[in-house]
Amino acid sequence: MATSSQSSVEPSSNEVKDYICNACEDQNNAETSADFYCKQCERFYCGNCIDPHGKALAKHTTFGRVEIDKWPVSKKVVDFLQTCDVHKEHKIDQFCNLHKQLCCPQCVSDQHRYVL
Repeated sequence: MATSSQSSVEPSSNEVKDYICNACEDQNNAETSADFYCKQCERFYCGNCIDPHGKALAKHTTFGRVEIDKWPVSKKVVDFLQTCDVHKEHKIDQFCNLHKQLCCPQCVSDQHRYVL
C-alpha cells in the first residue's frame, strides 16, 4: 500500500471525496482531485501535475481513473473505515461475538466488557 496516498474526508460527513494530488498538496496544500497514480513513486497526480512528472520520469507506469482498480486504497480511507462510529478518537480493534459487532476499547469498556 502506498504510504503517500491521501483522500479527503469531511469531518462531519461519512462521504469520502476523492484521492488528492500529492504534488499540489506538497506545493501549496491544495486539495486538488487526483486523476493519475504513479506505481513507482506511489503518489497521486492531477491532470496538471502528471505532465511534468511524465517528462521527468517517462519510464514510470501511471494509471488513470479508468484503471482505478490498480490504485492503492488511501491511508485516510483505511483510517476512516477503522474508526469507531461512536468514539471517533478510537480505532476498532475487537469483535463482540454476542452482539456480532465491531468494537473499539471504549465500546468494550462501556457495553461489551463481559461478553467478548
